Formats: sequence, C-alpha cells, structure tokens
Amino acid sequence: MKAAVFALVLICLGSSCAGSQPIDSSSTNGIQKFSRRYAESTIASDISKIVDSMVQKNFVNYLLNQREKKSEPTADDSDTRIFNDLLKKELVKWVQSKADAFKNQ
Repeated sequence: MKAAVFALVLICLGSSCAGSQPIDSSSTNGIQKFSRRYAESTIASDISKIVDSMVQKNFVNYLLNQREKKSEPTADDSDTRIFNDLLKKELVKWVQSKADAFKNQ
C-alpha cells in the first residue's frame, strides 16, 4: 500500500513537472502556476490523510493482537487446571471413603 501511494505521488509530481512551462510574467501563466501548486498541495494533503488513516488502522490492529495474546491460555494454565482437577477428584474420593467408613461403623 505504501508503495502504491509513493508511486502515485511520483506520477503526480512527474506529470506536473513535465508539463511545466517556463516562468513568464503573463497573468495566464501566473494563474496556471498557482493552480498547479494548489493541485500539488491538495494531492499532498490527501496522501497525508491516507497515510494517517493507515497508521491508525495499524495501531488498532496492534492493540487488538496484544489483547488476543493476553486472553489466550498458556500451557502453564492448562497444566494448572489439570492438576487442580486431579486434586478435586482425589479429595472427593477421600471424602467418600471416609463417609463409607463412618457408615460401616
């Protein structure tokens, strides 16, 4: 995308420079020169807006990616969950065995 914008700038600037006429003191030449400068500054402004919007989108995507990375469970979390599940099962078995032993007495 950046290359396309850069190429567009070069094409626009190249066509305006190639079509330029020698500086003359006539009023029509002054108007053409003014309009060419106005067109070039308008193009530069538009390109600046496009590049700014691209930077903003990239920043938002970066923030979203960072958020997704934080929300993904890590291997340590899954190991901890498995260990906790095993402990709960062992605890339930132990309590049931004690309850059965108490009933048998």
